[in-house]
Amino acid sequence: MKRSHSTRFIDIDTQHCEACWDCIDVCPTQVLGKVEVLWHRHVRIDHAEACNGCKKCVRACQHGAITYTYTPVPREQRHRSGDGTTTPRP
Repeated sequence: MKRSHSTRFIDIDTQHCEACWDCIDVCPTQVLGKVEVLWHRHVRIDHAEACNGCKKCVRACQHGAITYTYTPVPREQRHRSGDGTTTPRP
């Protein structure tokens, strides 16, 4: 199963991950997990849907492996759908 290296809010560059696990320790929603196979060690996304964009992992990563990528849709570009949710306009 191929795992994603991103959530709605963050992106992980596994090439920069030093496997210090600081990001895992600070994540309040257990989004992140470990890949630990001999010399192949880095952080991974285990529960992308649980990511709330708090940026704690981004701040904890001293190696620049995690970047915040969320860009909110400007209010003028949103529209309401029939179910009451707001979605970007095409």
